[in-house]
Amino acid sequence: MTEFKTIGKSKQFYDFLKSEILSGEYKPNDKFPSIRELAQKYNISTVTVNSVISSLVAEGYLYVEQGKGTFVKEVKNDRRKGKKMIGVMFFDFRLENNIEATMFNSIQENLKDDYYLIPYNTYDDVQNFYKGLRGFTDLEVDGLILVPPASEAYDQDIVRSLIPKNIPVVFINRKISSVPADFLGMDFETATYIAVKHILQQGRQNVLLIRYSSPSISENMTRGYIKAYKELGVPVDTNLIIDWPKINDGIDNRFKEKYTNILKKKQYVNGLVASDILIYKYRKSLHEANREVPKDLSIVSINDTVYSRFMEPPLTTVPFPSAEIGQKAVKIIIDRIEGKKYEYIHEYIVKDLIKRKS
Repeated sequence: MTEFKTIGKSKQFYDFLKSEILSGEYKPNDKFPSIRELAQKYNISTVTVNSVISSLVAEGYLYVEQGKGTFVKEVKNDRRKGKKMIGVMFFDFRLENNIEATMFNSIQENLKDDYYLIPYNTYDDVQNFYKGLRGFTDLEVDGLILVPPASEAYDQDIVRSLIPKNIPVVFINRKISSVPADFLGMDFETATYIAVKHILQQGRQNVLLIRYSSPSISENMTRGYIKAYKELGVPVDTNLIIDWPKINDGIDNRFKEKYTNILKKKQYVNGLVASDILIYKYRKSLHEANREVPKDLSIVSINDTVYSRFMEPPLTTVPFPSAEIGQKAVKIIIDRIEGKKYEYIHEYIVKDLIKRKS
């Protein structure tokens, strides 16, 4: 079930219900769940739910019939009043994931006055991805900014059929080759190279790499890892490259056991490169393996979310270029909507290492 965090809960719930309406989860004139039903289902106070419902009514997404309840209003094109709509589909807009929150904010900050955004969460699910594309098509959006699910298990032909040919698309981090589009992404190959090289230059030659679950990103990370070793003339042990846990919700006990056992081999592993979210989530493994950072284990994280700073000591990191990608993505999509023609952009972006205490 969808969870809403304490900070900004009202805004998160508003965006969630709005995206459910716009995606077609509720049809025009459907009766909308009551305030009490929504409060119980999503574990949110009735005061918060009432405020969100009032906003949706005021903005024309819902209407109230006295004595009967709240109903879904048909969203008509004349509500746009000449403005352009851009559909934005990310994994998750929840605030604790500041990569996407920062990227979305950057897109908003760089919008022209006559444009507005429709956000949609896929929760990294392929079927939700298809559903979102159908919803955006029904709404006749003018452009799309998309982060495809990490599994990359989507059907290329289905995706192609769900996006009208005249709609410009900017993909972020993963490109779907059946769809002609612009692409922007973090340069995970160079980011991994920078991270691993930093540890190797400290004289620590056994660096554990935990690759992302996305096949294309995982491939790029492996290339960066090997490049750093070869450049410094250090033998590569590919047994030190492992994959992201298969379970994302909660702790994957199989992964935790494997990870902890590797960390216990102090003579075998003296460096670690991985997502800061994963390092923080499995931080108990460091204690169970009796590892001291940076005394006997150097860590460089990828992303630089708040988790990099929650760790003790704070993590040296290669940041995700969220603001830069957001700014470039919205400029490209507006250019395309306004008919500007230039070759499709395929750009990887990487930021400099931030040195902290790990």
